[in-house]
Amino acid sequence: MSHWKKLEEGLFQLNDSCLVYAVQGPEGTVLINAGTGLAAESLDEVASGDVTVLLTHHFRDHTDGAIRLSEAGAAVFGPYWDQDYLVDPEQCFLERQVWNSYDNRWDRFGPVRPIPVSDWMMDNEKRSIAGLEWEVIPTPGVTNGAVSYVVELNGHRLAFVGEVICGHGKTGRLAPLQYNYNDFTGATNLWHSSRRLMQANVDRLLPSLGEVIDEVEGAIVQFRTNLKRLSEINPGFDGTCVDPDANDIEEVLPHLYRSKYANAQTHFVISESGKILSIDYGYNTRAYASPGKHHLSNRRPFLHGMDGLRESFGAEKIDAVLVSHFHDDHVNGMPMLQRLFGTEIMASEVFSDLLERPMRYDRPCLWHEPMKIKKVPTGETFEWEGIPFTLYPMSGHTRFATLICFEVDGTRVAHTGDQIFFRDPNGGAYSSEAKPFTNHVYKNGLDIGCYKQTLKHLRDFKPELVLTGHTHPYRPDEHWESVIESGANSFDEVHQALMILGDDDSHFGAESQGGKLKPYHAMAVPGGTVLFEGWILNPLPEAATASIKLIPPDGWEGENAEVELGPREQKDFSLRMQIPDGIQCRRQPVALDLTVGGKPFGQVAEALVTVGYERF
Repeated sequence: MSHWKKLEEGLFQLNDSCLVYAVQGPEGTVLINAGTGLAAESLDEVASGDVTVLLTHHFRDHTDGAIRLSEAGAAVFGPYWDQDYLVDPEQCFLERQVWNSYDNRWDRFGPVRPIPVSDWMMDNEKRSIAGLEWEVIPTPGVTNGAVSYVVELNGHRLAFVGEVICGHGKTGRLAPLQYNYNDFTGATNLWHSSRRLMQANVDRLLPSLGEVIDEVEGAIVQFRTNLKRLSEINPGFDGTCVDPDANDIEEVLPHLYRSKYANAQTHFVISESGKILSIDYGYNTRAYASPGKHHLSNRRPFLHGMDGLRESFGAEKIDAVLVSHFHDDHVNGMPMLQRLFGTEIMASEVFSDLLERPMRYDRPCLWHEPMKIKKVPTGETFEWEGIPFTLYPMSGHTRFATLICFEVDGTRVAHTGDQIFFRDPNGGAYSSEAKPFTNHVYKNGLDIGCYKQTLKHLRDFKPELVLTGHTHPYRPDEHWESVIESGANSFDEVHQALMILGDDDSHFGAESQGGKLKPYHAMAVPGGTVLFEGWILNPLPEAATASIKLIPPDGWEGENAEVELGPREQKDFSLRMQIPDGIQCRRQPVALDLTVGGKPFGQVAEALVTVGYERF
């Protein structure tokens, strides 16, 4: 007697802790989800050639059996945005708050032992597996990283949807949709996920819990109707069930548009030839509802602006991105653009290395995915599609930013990033009654005089239109410069009044940072060596000798060095650290001790060393 139920030619179903499907292709067999691994006992009934397991989400009633299937020779592929839970459950449980927790996501229903994932399925990609073309549809809901898989078999488009929809108008369980405390944030995500499944134009839905669905449109329409009923017990929930406009961009100038649904503002410059340059490209607010907890899986990017660009300009891709600064809400969609469209990302050398090699840095809001960057100069004009751009280094909100000045449609446009905002009593982006808000963040890096420098560039350029990172565009008036000047002067005066920053004082500037170690996230092997680079700052008004040394755990060996520094000089250095054999650890802190001119300043910086665990 077969353990598998035949659904159609080449398609089988196994009843385990979840429904496991087997799809026979011309070059192998694909299993969708793994359950407890019962499929390993009867693979010979359905499998021919290589076997690949595709996981839809991290819940352990869907994934634990992948260990048995891997031992039976199957390759296991997982959803990229659930990766932490799949391959490093020990660390996830160590990090997880358990006392006084108001975080009710089902991340604790993830695996308790590592799943042997050998490759990641990326959102919106199309990949040939077993001789069949599979498309990955992002469908968060019960988990933040859940996906669905669409494949054509026997002339029909099949969607393996995990727990998105598990029957006509139903899903399997509501409890995982309560991400925070008494909310239904996950149900909002299912609203958007069901829309993406509808757009995929599939003929059949194959859930991991529940019956196969042949009446796709009716089932999804009823499901969305039923989701809205949650407002009967959670008033206002139906207000989160709003689809994006078909045209998701709006005009600023004839060749300048903005995305309606970008968390940090995304602007599109349209060239005469129809090419698209995006200024920044971050989160889509109308595609995904994030839990309150900050975690990698909660920062998933989704496309935005593409529907409108396609409708208005026939664009099928974003050709280039120009980056204002490195923060995740401005850049998190860029690796996806490079992967899907081959988009060229342009950034100043002021912060390009943070985008290319993020593991080296300890800065807030730093996106984890490395990007390929085309470096563009600062202080020099360059052209993109005949449109002139000039970038200027900008410190304040962050030292790793540039003011972007360009001219389009006969209008001088300045993009000030997140540098300067206004507390406007009228609620707008700016008015003559506004008070300046410098939006400075110390750990981002800043300097006394930084806002005065930005104001100088703005006065020289004389913008007629101003774009920012988080407001609608606005046109400056005759008071605008004086309002910014007031904030720039106050920034310096307040710090000098409150901090010891005198010319004869010993200090590390307004940022109060005596040094940095790079890489901040160091990966090593037992018995290996870590080369730390970094910088130190002389806090003294006179030249002095600095003594630096690494402070590792007992039994590790760190180098010492002496560095000659001029008055207030910042200088780079490098030091090595030897790791003993037999060591395995995650995020072991190592400190940098600094003495200048015989005066100790203690451990001014740290880095985190992981030994014996590969970065996944």
